[in-house]
Amino acid sequence: MCTTVYAINQLLRSSMSILLTSEEGWIISHLQYLDEIYKKVLNESRFCTLIFNKMIFEINSQYLRQNQIPQTVQDDAVSHSKKKRKRSQLLPERDLEEVDHVKQIFNAIISTAKTRGLLNENISLDNNEAARLASQKFYQDTYCLEDENLYGSNDTIDAVISEAHNKKYVFPKKCTFYCYDVRDIEKKMELNNQYDFILLDPPWWNKSIRRKKIKYAEASYKMMYNEELIKIPIRKLLHSNGIVAIWCTNSSNHLNSIFNEIFPSWGITYRAKWYWIKVTQAGDTICNFNSAPGKQPFESLILGSALKEDKVNIPDGKLMISVPSAVHSHKPPLTEIIKEYLPNEPKCLEIFARYLLPGWTSWGLEILKFQHLSLYEILDESKRTESDADNKRSENESKN
Repeated sequence: MCTTVYAINQLLRSSMSILLTSEEGWIISHLQYLDEIYKKVLNESRFCTLIFNKMIFEINSQYLRQNQIPQTVQDDAVSHSKKKRKRSQLLPERDLEEVDHVKQIFNAIISTAKTRGLLNENISLDNNEAARLASQKFYQDTYCLEDENLYGSNDTIDAVISEAHNKKYVFPKKCTFYCYDVRDIEKKMELNNQYDFILLDPPWWNKSIRRKKIKYAEASYKMMYNEELIKIPIRKLLHSNGIVAIWCTNSSNHLNSIFNEIFPSWGITYRAKWYWIKVTQAGDTICNFNSAPGKQPFESLILGSALKEDKVNIPDGKLMISVPSAVHSHKPPLTEIIKEYLPNEPKCLEIFARYLLPGWTSWGLEILKFQHLSLYEILDESKRTESDADNKRSENESKN
């Protein structure tokens, strides 16, 4: 399959997160986006630059549990045998075709990215040790943060460092946030159909998170049943021409619930299904594409609109490729890839948000965790100048 790639400067002076775009999708840098939006931050009376902890994105190889790393050739043979028996059942034909289609598009986009030198090929494979340690530290440092029952906003045109509950956080420009349970949304927000785009990342009920909750509470989160999601007053929050997008695992139960229950209850018409492909820094998928029931290297983004007519032109089957965060549910930003389907200066709302975005309203119980200042390095003026010089040199090199 041939992928037509439009010319985009690799350092993206006009884009903060998109490394490459094509007719079939995008390659996104979550880390680059975070660094860009906090290049100029007001800290008391002076400006500084914040650099996000890049170790959280140090994904250099496929994730393996310790018991999956073969100790000997014999262990590997036994492991392969068990795996083969476990996966003797194939996915339904329709699902197999979907996985194969996504894999073909992914390979075409990654091939172009490698040709353009957008991927890091000189990396050490250590089963993501640095990312694992950074993730573990994140869970430990933020586990006891009490951010519930908190409302605020940054109405200025600059990101700012400020205190909340005696802890320092960074707040992006023009943001509003609500740290409340989603069941209280009708009590706390105006339901006047004002949002052009609503994004949701629900805490889907699943066995994996339930096991984590039992094993170590700091890595778990509060889950919700699908029946509770239906009650969220999306139609009262969404503009009449608005778009809704909902992140979903590859669980057929959850996907069917979106199509057959959640969207119809919200008054939303299904439009498209996109795929977030998670890759290592070298562009390899974080796990294999599987032909049997089990883990896939992608999650789905289901998009719908308030309009029932076919006037909303959202293409189907787009791919969003990025190196994932080592922290669970730290999704990549959609700001720049969704804007072409929205009006100028759209009003955007994220529900179950886990970090803040410039110009967005965010709702969730964990929205300040990734805003905590411990996740960032504060650059003084000399380091900031040096960093800008390095970026300039890299930009010049990319032109030559």
